[in-house]
Amino acid sequence: MKKLSALILSLALSAALLAGCGASASSAASSEAVSSEVVSEEAVSTAEAADSAEAIQFTFTVTGADGESTVLTLDAADGEKLSTALADAGIISAEEAEAGFVTVVNGEAADYNKDGSWWYLTDAAGEMTSVGVADIELHDGDSYAFTYTK
Repeated sequence: MKKLSALILSLALSAALLAGCGASASSAASSEAVSSEVVSEEAVSTAEAADSAEAIQFTFTVTGADGESTVLTLDAADGEKLSTALADAGIISAEEAEAGFVTVVNGEAADYNKDGSWWYLTDAAGEMTSVGVADIELHDGDSYAFTYTK
């Protein structure tokens, strides 16, 4: 009799556990579906916002190792990241834009480990920026510069 009671109890516990797992799997599936819908709606909103972003112009100066400066007037969308605009203009690579760490500007490499050289990023006032190119949002009339520094 004890064996039969233990077997019935064991079956009841197994059934309860399986039912509980099924409920949580089904709730996880529903949460996942809702999350996917939210992400899709957010992606659409972001895309719509990008399409409706105001076109702006900003100035970007590149001063190479030879001391020669090139001043460029570039187009972008208001709020676009500086890294994206520079990559779109071919000034930096898309990979470095994504990483936010720039070692090659207009095809000229700076290698700190080799010779102590690096690209110094400044704002319109000539002050070093407190963040990198991937964190700067552009607005009409902004001005930034990369200067090869050793």
